[in-house]
Amino acid sequence: MKKLFATLAATTALVSAASAADLAAHYTKAPVAAPITDWTGVYLGVSAGGVWGTNEWSSDESPPYRPGSYNTSGWTAGGIVGANIQVRNTVLGVEFDGNWADVSGSKTIGTPFNGLGNNIASIDNKIDWTAHARARLGYSFGNWLPFVAGGAAIAGVHDKLNLIAPVVFNGAVYPAYSNSATRVGFTVGGGIDFKVTPNVIVRGEYLYDNFGNTTGRLGAPTFNTEAFTLDTHTVRAALMYKFD
Repeated sequence: MKKLFATLAATTALVSAASAADLAAHYTKAPVAAPITDWTGVYLGVSAGGVWGTNEWSSDESPPYRPGSYNTSGWTAGGIVGANIQVRNTVLGVEFDGNWADVSGSKTIGTPFNGLGNNIASIDNKIDWTAHARARLGYSFGNWLPFVAGGAAIAGVHDKLNLIAPVVFNGAVYPAYSNSATRVGFTVGGGIDFKVTPNVIVRGEYLYDNFGNTTGRLGAPTFNTEAFTLDTHTVRAALMYKFD
């Protein structure tokens, strides 16, 4: 009987030890969830990039001139201020920027133009500055924040028609048509922010700006209406600092 109890005890001990060893062999530590990066806060920064776009000119002279399209290109640089609110991984924000710009283009017209005689030698266009007010929607992947953005676009634009020969009317000389205006339109685009440190952010992004069209009178003696349409594409990089 004593031998029987001793055998049962030994068998139980062996089974317990084997079970414990088996559990230890199959136990895996639960993975630690990656921390959610906090994008909430106010940030300031600077940006710079390249710009290219398309201008179109048309006139209501009789018969009307068909559009004369030409390209424009240059650079832009400026400052950024914005604020984000993060809800789980979704990031909502607003952002404003103001930029110096040197973006220009021109097209030789001459006569005839599209089969019509005219007194316009060339068209010039220049953008001196731009600004944007945008809403942003992003999704946080830790230190990476891809986003889309859209809102209002504003620019200081000069449009000019250079005449082949000055026009004289009632003793006044009209050498060219020139119009300077603040153009208001819309902007859409997207990009990605990356946190180098908890407070330092770098960005790459694309913007499409459409400034619609503007019109003006060429002046006496024709009083023709000249129309100018402008849209641009911008690729830029930014460096920003986020305040805790």
